[in-house]
Amino acid sequence: MKSFFHSVAFRLSILFTIILTAAVLILSVSFSAFIAKSIQNQKDEELILAAENIEATLYYNTINSDEDYANPDLPYYLTYIAYDENQEVIASNDPYLPYLPSTNGITATYLAKDYFIDGDLNILYYSKDSFIEGHKITIITASNLDTDSASKFTTEIPNVILWTIIPVLLICFVVSIFMTRHTMSPVVKMTSSAKKISSTNLDTLLPVSKRDDELNNLANTFNDLFIRLKSDFDRERQFTSDVSHELKTPVAVILGQANLLRRWGKDDPAQLEKSLGTIINETKSMEAIITNLLQMSRLESGRVQPNWEIFDINQMFSRLKEETLSVKPETNFNYDEKLDIKVHGDIELLHQVFTVIISNSLKFAPDPTTLFLSCVVENNKVVIEIEDNGPGFGEENIPHVFERFYRGDEAHTRSAGGSGLGLSIAKTICESMNGNISAHNARFSPTGARVRIELPLK
Repeated sequence: MKSFFHSVAFRLSILFTIILTAAVLILSVSFSAFIAKSIQNQKDEELILAAENIEATLYYNTINSDEDYANPDLPYYLTYIAYDENQEVIASNDPYLPYLPSTNGITATYLAKDYFIDGDLNILYYSKDSFIEGHKITIITASNLDTDSASKFTTEIPNVILWTIIPVLLICFVVSIFMTRHTMSPVVKMTSSAKKISSTNLDTLLPVSKRDDELNNLANTFNDLFIRLKSDFDRERQFTSDVSHELKTPVAVILGQANLLRRWGKDDPAQLEKSLGTIINETKSMEAIITNLLQMSRLESGRVQPNWEIFDINQMFSRLKEETLSVKPETNFNYDEKLDIKVHGDIELLHQVFTVIISNSLKFAPDPTTLFLSCVVENNKVVIEIEDNGPGFGEENIPHVFERFYRGDEAHTRSAGGSGLGLSIAKTICESMNGNISAHNARFSPTGARVRIELPLK
């Protein structure tokens, strides 16, 4: 029961009832005021018309004194009295009406306590001064408010509305709770399903209705989120597995060489030198993996920001050619030395990207390795392509070449060297500069590989 009073359905029902109550009260007050005003206007009009009728009758009786006396034609519930200038009564159907001053064209109320033996005098009256044959006459018409049914009706309207609205509001409150709980039932189901979802069962989705409404869209949005989270979890699990696999091999090699040293290496200089060399190489491999992972993590988290500058792409190509020929002099390094294109980015990070791609080409392409570098501006982007004469990418491998530790063979062998992180780092660097990198097969070589880098213009 406590949870019900704290539920959204209860709060919405209370809010709906409060708003409905306020609206009904405003409408009731407005309706009562309108009715009261209409009745008041009708009374005013009757009193004024009655005074004019009395004035006309008195004038007729004055100028036709030789005829029978005429009485004014008034409704039975109206009383009147006419005073002369000496406040003497000259005509009346209620001699107990007091002399009252002129109301200046409007009506007024008059209350005299204990005016009668059995009660008060409570009237709505209209007083008018008139001149007939040069004599001032004060005409007063009145309506008794204590016996006026219309007045009593207007005073009773609020009470009638109040006692009528209370059960109506209670019914509306109950109905609104039912409707709100029915409307919120999909949220309750989604909440119940969400409580059962954890990192181990992200494939469990929230229930989706066939109605194309906001709650259905919310459920679909959360389901899309869970699907993305599952994909991220799966990728991280695979990443953890790959890291473990990559580090397991050098650790096993180091442990094996250490055992060899403990058994025979101390007395065998050749074995000692060989084991130490192997341990150093494997340690460097582990260090490279950890360094690359740290760099990717810092770039992805934004802790390392590109050092933006504008540089000439020919300057970059010339530097890459010099470095490549120093490592492998027989390489055919081709690019247009007349290029005049400015690139906006981090020159050192981009140099690392190009070095990774060229290193892969030198590693896998046959001797002599041939490289084609190009740079053009397309659709407000700088497009740089590096193409080689190597074996190219297998069509089934192209979607995965930028994944961490991916080497293109199912066993993730280490025969080709490296850790499989180079192209992943290249992708992370390009994305940190709002760019994109993609893998394709070569255009100029039957079997070569082509990497396309797109960077935004400044």
